[in-house]
Amino acid sequence: MATSSRFLDGLDGLARATSHPAYVAVAPDWFWAADDPRAPFGSDDGHDTLRHLEEYFFDGGSDDEVPGALVELLDDWALVPEELWDAAPETVVAWLDADEPHVRFLHGEIDAYVAAAVAHFKVAGGVHPQLRAWAERACALLATVVDPWEQRAYGAGPGRYDERVAAVRTVLAATPAVG
Repeated sequence: MATSSRFLDGLDGLARATSHPAYVAVAPDWFWAADDPRAPFGSDDGHDTLRHLEEYFFDGGSDDEVPGALVELLDDWALVPEELWDAAPETVVAWLDADEPHVRFLHGEIDAYVAAAVAHFKVAGGVHPQLRAWAERACALLATVVDPWEQRAYGAGPGRYDERVAAVRTVLAATPAVG
């Protein structure tokens, strides 16, 4: 599936007019809010990821190679050790407990993985299977490790990310694979 330049015209970001119709049809209204932390592009990290992938495609990047564009971005950030993504929950919790900024770093990469998959759908009308897998892994970590950790560490209420995770999973379930 080729990415249409129509969806990159002017790099308008969250404009429905420059988004693939399949994405427009399933994205909840709050996905379009640049200031809603639930939205894939509502954080600085999610927005930066969207911009990075828009530029990647604008410059002729292919659907097949889009996971590499995300890896390049995350390598530049160097926030979370790669092995943490496949670690046992208790290892992630220990890493979060080790230093206060770690939770911010993990949120940043969670936001990037989710934003990359959703951005690919927004721009190309589909999602590369690797981006989909990474977004699902990020959602699972958010729901099963980060949410309980924040309840313990900050006294946050349970289920703070349930709506976000459910919406991302619903949107990605409606997305054909590309790449």
